[in-house]
Amino acid sequence: MDLSSSPFLFLFYSCFLLTSAGFIVVQASPLHHHHHHHHRREEHEVYDHGFSRRPTKLFVFGDSYADTGNIRKSLGNSWKEPYGSTFRKARGRFSDGRILTDYLGN
Repeated sequence: MDLSSSPFLFLFYSCFLLTSAGFIVVQASPLHHHHHHHHRREEHEVYDHGFSRRPTKLFVFGDSYADTGNIRKSLGNSWKEPYGSTFRKARGRFSDGRILTDYLGN
């Protein structure tokens, strides 16, 4: 298959490979926990990459892979149980599972 003849196929496969590589990095990370409990590290702990502090904010611009869709408390049932059980309480998200940005920010 010649990807250079179809820009759409090239874009599709590029996005697919980039997304797959991101998931592989997250799964191979020593910070990835299979039991999905929140583990806080001490602020003064130095990480493998040399930074002593973690970022306090994460701004993500993206599509449905990064956006779980928030809704105001007055409008939706997503703020009531059992939604959000992965995060120990309802968060107003339309996804109960964690996404790549949750792992990066955690």
